[in-house]
Amino acid sequence: MFGKIKSFEIVTLHTSGMRHVTDYEIVKSGENAEISQYAVGYRDGEKVRQLEKRAECSAKRALKLMNKCRLLFWDGYHGKRPKGIKDGTNFIFKATVNEGKELYATGSLRFPRHYRDFKNGLNDLLKD
Repeated sequence: MFGKIKSFEIVTLHTSGMRHVTDYEIVKSGENAEISQYAVGYRDGEKVRQLEKRAECSAKRALKLMNKCRLLFWDGYHGKRPKGIKDGTNFIFKATVNEGKELYATGSLRFPRHYRDFKNGLNDLLKD
């Protein structure tokens, strides 16, 4: 089926705003997926990631979320910040899927379709 993610190596979602910088990461590990959430800060001029939450689920469950949110179609998305708006959430999405296909998307107060569904899905997986 066209537009379906069948496999993945790593999926990352970096979000930032005035008071937060967060990295989400899904890494395939055998038949499972490890989902991590990091708070990102800077110490002595160096980027520091502090693990906040980690969970494991089946790779099939992670793939189901990715396909439900149509991540394959995010590739190349660039949501330009609306004129006159100075604050808000920015994101950078990167993924390696389907045996080496690289996906990349960015946005500033503009998001691809199903962005919030994906972020909420990650948070749900981290709760389980």
